[in-house]
Amino acid sequence: MPRLDHININVVDGPRMVAFFTQVLGAEEGPRPDFGFPGHWVYVDGIPAIHLNVVQRQADYPEGMINHVAFGVYDFDDAKARIEASGYSYKLAGIPGTPIGQFFVTGPEGLFLEVQFRRAVPPA
Repeated sequence: MPRLDHININVVDGPRMVAFFTQVLGAEEGPRPDFGFPGHWVYVDGIPAIHLNVVQRQADYPEGMINHVAFGVYDFDDAKARIEASGYSYKLAGIPGTPIGQFFVTGPEGLFLEVQFRRAVPPA
């Protein structure tokens, strides 16, 4: 059965985007093969899940076909503390009828990131 392996994002400022994922997700930069062009691999739970290609562009990435990228499930208190410490703005939401809550974080270069957490399901 196929599964999502990684996401690949074109960014202008690689170190800034690595710092964003480190601050918000607790991810860390790790080894990346030499592809002959600049970039970074960001590891989530030891897996190179976020591939960043450093490109030249004059403005933030335009809104397009992909609305956001989501990672989960995290502990609410830990996720909130990391997100608030990062200084990036966020909104809280949830998936109706499920125990999944969501932080929607606006990151560098227009990236919209969802960080999921578990919460109590309201009684029916």
